[in-house]
Amino acid sequence: MIRLVHSVLRACAFLTRLPTVPAAFAGAPVALGRDAPAFPVAGILAAALPALVLLGLLAAGLAPLAAATAAVLLLVVLTGALHEDGLGDTADGIFGHADRDRALAIMKDSRIGTYGALALMGSLALRISLLAAIAELSGPHAALALLAAAAGSRGAMALLWSALPSADPGGLADRVGRPSGRRGAAAALVGLALSAALTLPVFGWSALALPPALAALGWFWLRGVLLRRLGGQTGDTLGACQQIGEIAWLLGLALISR
Repeated sequence: MIRLVHSVLRACAFLTRLPTVPAAFAGAPVALGRDAPAFPVAGILAAALPALVLLGLLAAGLAPLAAATAAVLLLVVLTGALHEDGLGDTADGIFGHADRDRALAIMKDSRIGTYGALALMGSLALRISLLAAIAELSGPHAALALLAAAAGSRGAMALLWSALPSADPGGLADRVGRPSGRRGAAAALVGLALSAALTLPVFGWSALALPPALAALGWFWLRGVLLRRLGGQTGDTLGACQQIGEIAWLLGLALISR
């Protein structure tokens, strides 16, 4: 049990700006990939406060769009914009006409380009508007949707990390230790299980089908693009995977909530 808690704490230290617990890092160093099954739990912990803020603002009478905006922006702050940064860099690198080496160099550049800016604006706009659409019908439904999307998307991210070789040997995703296929699959299953537990009681059986199906479509599309353009994954592309998964989950839940 202690090892499981430490795994979650290490995942939180990497994926969020939540306070670090030094005891989780005591002893021999542990490759981050070994903690991949804890990624969905770290996602829920990061989204917990934004979900509560969403509920509080809705209860105070704030419009759903404004409340959803506050919740999503708080989630961005609590994750240090880690995944948004990856999405922007990935869009700049793979959607231009650069070859593989140039695309990887673009992704390492801290400056943001047109593709990256558009991808970030689109991601924020979609997540906010989809969450607001659910909140218009039910605040508790929206809060649970935010938590479910956080869990499911991080499971998908870990699965992609394990499924593709590193396109940038020596890069961050390569240095911290790629998870085995078994751990990547376990992360995806944990994400699916947590999402189902959160959404099935209020959204019904459709929550087990449409959101994961849309996320799977996005996952396979991104996987194909990465193999074709880069030959594998990087830390930035994992962030892009998380963002695509979160949007897909919220879209599926918004559709079945109508």
